[in-house]
Amino acid sequence: MLGSQALETAIGLTLLFFVVALAVSAATETVSRLTGKRGKALEEVLGHMLGAVNRDGIQINDTVWKQFKETSVFRAAEAASGRSLFLQPKKPSYLSAKSFADAVAEMVGIKPGAPTGTTLADVADVTNPLGQRMRALADGIGTNVHPADQMTAVKAGLERWYDETMDRLEGAYKRWVTLWVFILGLFVAVVANASTYHVAERLWQDPTTREAVVAAAGRTVADPPTSADLDSVAETTDRLSELSLPVGWDDTARDAWSGGPFSWAAFGYLLGWLTTAGLATLGAPFWFDLLTRLVSLRDAGAKPKAAADDPGSATSALNRRPA
Repeated sequence: MLGSQALETAIGLTLLFFVVALAVSAATETVSRLTGKRGKALEEVLGHMLGAVNRDGIQINDTVWKQFKETSVFRAAEAASGRSLFLQPKKPSYLSAKSFADAVAEMVGIKPGAPTGTTLADVADVTNPLGQRMRALADGIGTNVHPADQMTAVKAGLERWYDETMDRLEGAYKRWVTLWVFILGLFVAVVANASTYHVAERLWQDPTTREAVVAAAGRTVADPPTSADLDSVAETTDRLSELSLPVGWDDTARDAWSGGPFSWAAFGYLLGWLTTAGLATLGAPFWFDLLTRLVSLRDAGAKPKAAADDPGSATSALNRRPA
């Protein structure tokens, strides 16, 4: 049948990767909040765009950065971010493209009711990257455009520039998240001894364990855990055991390290831990979706055999009779 040894083993491994990925994803988000990663990254990128810092991250123009931070737009974003554990204002983690363009307009002195004909480019300081960008946008629009439309067009150009820059920043942040998911995933794999290859071996060889894990997978699909249920390594390890997954430091696992960390047995566990951590970087949503599909596939059953292939059918019985 379709709920075969291979399929059930795959379900067990997918359940393992889902739980580990869910736990480390939540832990990575906690690391991000505690370190203020998003806020620091946003501030650094804004500093580059404004010309406040150079490519090496060294501050070269404190004035322009202070002007931007003193705008009502940025102050509102900062106030909405709340305060840290030490009651210090937190850095904004997000800023929309419209907010950026509005803050620039406020910073350079363009306010509602400004004299007709005044544009962002007219007051741009071309000695910094922001001013150069504004001037280039204005030159690209031309002089045959109504001043009000020119200012709108320049702001639209700033918004596009900001969105493009944020796309690159998001890519860098995702790489940072992937690295931390791998590091924390490896830590969980070692503590829980969740070696991909050894779990697969146990599932393949032990039908009782496979049956228990498959049943646990069905319950997980029906009522999936949340990251709040796995907010520590101990809770994650307990959850893996509750799901009947063959993890943990039993005598066999400990004996594998009796020959030292450079033995073949120890290398096998190390490779298994690295595999678990690496696959966890695919993310909990990916593994939960795959788990749901595999469980549904197993429950659907197999296509019935054709009569000629079924040894218990009358057709097979007739075919076995001597001519």
